[in-house]
Amino acid sequence: MLYLSGTTPRKGGQGYLPGVVGKDLTLEQGYEAARYAALMTLAAVKYALGDLDRVQQFVHLLGFVNSAPGFGDQPRVINGAADLLVELYGERGKPTRAAIGCQGLGGNASVEVVVTLLFSGAEVRPPLARDQFVR
Repeated sequence: MLYLSGTTPRKGGQGYLPGVVGKDLTLEQGYEAARYAALMTLAAVKYALGDLDRVQQFVHLLGFVNSAPGFGDQPRVINGAADLLVELYGERGKPTRAAIGCQGLGGNASVEVVVTLLFSGAEVRPPLARDQFVR
C-alpha cells in the first residue's frame, strides 16, 4: 500500500487556479483544479513506483477544498480528481472518497488531494526531502 501526502494543483511549475472556490473560483474552475491536483498525485506515484502500470487499485481519496462561507459543493469539486482516476484506470480508479471544505490551504491552493493506493511489486523509492521544494 502506498500512502501519499497531499498534492495541490500545479501547472508549468507554478500553483494553478489558486484561491477560494465559491469566491475567487467557480465550481467548474475548482473541478479543473482538482484534476490538476490528481495529475500531481500521479506524478508522485510515478516517482515512487517508477511505473504507473503498477497501480492495482486506488483505495481512498481525501479532498480538501478551500471554500467560501456557504459553499457546499465540495464533492462536485473533488469529482475532478475522482473522474480523472476513473478515466485513466477504469474500475481500478474508483476509490472511496471524502470531500471536506476548509478555509485556507498552503500556498493559497484551491484544492488538495490525499491518496492511498494498492500497487504490485515491492520496490518503492523513498520520499523526496520536504525542504527540497520550500523556497
